[in-house]
Amino acid sequence: MGKDIHKSVFDEGTLTKLAILREYIKSWFPVFLRDQKHFWERIQIYDFFAGEGSDIIGTNGSPIIILEELRKYCPTIKERNLKVDLVFNEFKTIKYNKLTTTVQKFLSECRLSGNCPCDDSTECPFNFSTENKDFTVLFNELYPEMKRTSKMPKFMFLDQNGIKFINRDIFSKLISLERTDFLFFISSSFAKRFAEVPEFMEYLKVSRQEFESSKPYDCHRVILKYYKSLIPLYKNYYLAPYSIRKPNNGNIYGLIFGSNSPFGLEKFLTTAWKLDKHTGEANFNIDNDPIIQGDISLFPEDNVIKKVELFKNSIIEFLKETPRTNKEVYLFTLESGFIPPHTIEILKELQRTNHIIVKSIWGSDKIKKGSYFLQYKPKREVLIRYE
Repeated sequence: MGKDIHKSVFDEGTLTKLAILREYIKSWFPVFLRDQKHFWERIQIYDFFAGEGSDIIGTNGSPIIILEELRKYCPTIKERNLKVDLVFNEFKTIKYNKLTTTVQKFLSECRLSGNCPCDDSTECPFNFSTENKDFTVLFNELYPEMKRTSKMPKFMFLDQNGIKFINRDIFSKLISLERTDFLFFISSSFAKRFAEVPEFMEYLKVSRQEFESSKPYDCHRVILKYYKSLIPLYKNYYLAPYSIRKPNNGNIYGLIFGSNSPFGLEKFLTTAWKLDKHTGEANFNIDNDPIIQGDISLFPEDNVIKKVELFKNSIIEFLKETPRTNKEVYLFTLESGFIPPHTIEILKELQRTNHIIVKSIWGSDKIKKGSYFLQYKPKREVLIRYE
């Protein structure tokens, strides 16, 4: 049985995980408030392994972090007559009781703060449901309604202890939901350790050989590869990892993010690069780059971050194959685990050295130098050709 994180102070790894959750909610939620093309009646958020709501010294856990970030937008939510459905689930009864108390305390303090737009005569825009059920049972109970409201924005946080809950069936259902982003926690070291135990293989069909052929810190990347293999070939779906090394035992844990939308992927990767400015992928030196540790080599080629250098080479090869639209370059960037600012710097360098030409797809309009429009919905369509 894993350590009960709510009976101690959250460690650095848990705080990293919660920081990612906070930053993503902070960037994800306002998107739907600013959307002028759609009128959303509801936005739905699920925290399926909510825990008690805080650690032993009161540091906020996922449910309260979600509430803190949403509370900032209460006036706008009410102005737009929007409802936000929140489902907090905790299977263990003792933890569930504490969770309910913690959430109610937060709401009471919110109303008493003087900053809450709701009063006794005004209905709260948040519709709460606290559940005390096994995850699989609850998810399958809710899934028909999730499918029916598939076009409504949804976010799911699945902070499971281990790996067994996100099996092939649950994963397939998650990626079938049209406008749903999810973030699930996974014990990658645990997966590596038990890769060929029959009971474990029921949940994750990755062989020990696949783990052993990768570097020690690559176990989370191997698991990401497994989940990518479950996505049907006809379906465009986006996954990204973030690896977390626990400070006390060195075990590798991680998060896997999923979205139907490249814009959702961009939001997550922006959060990841904000926390890890070297690779956007881990809270440690995942590729063991000496330069990250401050070790300077006499050979300039060694004083680069491997992942960044590989990406630079891959984007050049991508452009050499055939002229690419800015949308193609945008998607290639995200699927490589990078964000548009990285690619823009590479393109600027290539343009300065006359290696690329950027032209408008429509007409003969001149494109200002340094403009590539690497966006989810670009204002201009351009073609980038390697010379």
